[in-house]
Amino acid sequence: MGALSLTSGAPGGRKGRNVYDDVLTEQGYVEYEFVSSPKKQHQNQALRDAFHYGLPLIYFRGIRKSLFDAYFPVWIVHVDEEKKRVLLNIVDGATPGGRLDLTFSEHGALPESEPAYGEHVVRTRLHQRDFRASVMYSYRTQCAVCSLGHARLLDAAHIVPDRDGGIPDVNNGLSLCKIHHSAFDANILGVDPNYKVHIRHDILNEADGPMLKHGLQDHHGQPLRVVPQNRNERAGKDHLEYRFSQFQDA
Repeated sequence: MGALSLTSGAPGGRKGRNVYDDVLTEQGYVEYEFVSSPKKQHQNQALRDAFHYGLPLIYFRGIRKSLFDAYFPVWIVHVDEEKKRVLLNIVDGATPGGRLDLTFSEHGALPESEPAYGEHVVRTRLHQRDFRASVMYSYRTQCAVCSLGHARLLDAAHIVPDRDGGIPDVNNGLSLCKIHHSAFDANILGVDPNYKVHIRHDILNEADGPMLKHGLQDHHGQPLRVVPQNRNERAGKDHLEYRFSQFQDA
């Protein structure tokens, strides 16, 4: 019987592996190693069967202890018996077309892609999803500014942007609702290194409806309503200082 799911290690897990360093091929596939225990060889056969019959899998990717992000459907696109591994397509398989979007010259052949490009695209997407999952967990799926708790209305905002060298790490993130994320990106809203919210002076002087007053102006000078309980997961003060200086110059 074919496998139904696969699970990766999480940071600090028994394998001591950091998910941000998952092994990717140049085409952008995740390498998933066979288990070595003689008593668990049936698991490896289940992976072979899933490949042979073209079965979709659920891939549980470890973010941290007891926290996983699920990808579905995921497809095994190659079984490498020599290296004792399978290759997982966790990006294209998640599109509505699924495996039909892949081009095979024969069963088990790998689709062509520009070297290193596929790896870059997949790693970027993995990091974005890992980053969001970690930030949402640390901020209890609430907006740091207003405490809104609807996941679909929340973003994991980078404090130091990607273009400025910001990394996808929880210490460089804030959980913000759509409005406060947009205001943060536009330097209408700033957060200082002491976790206090600031609204740009010209916005404070505007007269408009209740959204402006209660959604932005009333938060000026107030501390963040939600911060991670674990101090090691809170926004880095050096990151906030860098971004707040940009807010002050806006």
